[in-house]
Amino acid sequence: MNAHSNRPHYQVNICRGDFRHVRECFVAWKSEPLVYRMNQKMFEGRDEVRALSDQCYDNAEKARKALQVACSPEDPYALAVEVCNDDRAMWIVMAAYGEY
Repeated sequence: MNAHSNRPHYQVNICRGDFRHVRECFVAWKSEPLVYRMNQKMFEGRDEVRALSDQCYDNAEKARKALQVACSPEDPYALAVEVCNDDRAMWIVMAAYGEY
């Protein structure tokens, strides 16, 4: 058995704007195929996107790590966090998936 077989993989996307815009982007993303798996849609099996918290992270790496800790392949939703550094605020949206 491969040592990586029990690790989840993640789908991630980013957008700017407020959380209402994040939800609008999420709906649009769900109709787009994955670049590396054209027969699968992005965020397939996730019904909605939820904000992880009200916290605004000061860098994308901290935000990504927080999402990875919080996301589970069993979740029926994706999670989003806001990154606020300078005037380039953005949201990172992530969902975890089990094996392919």
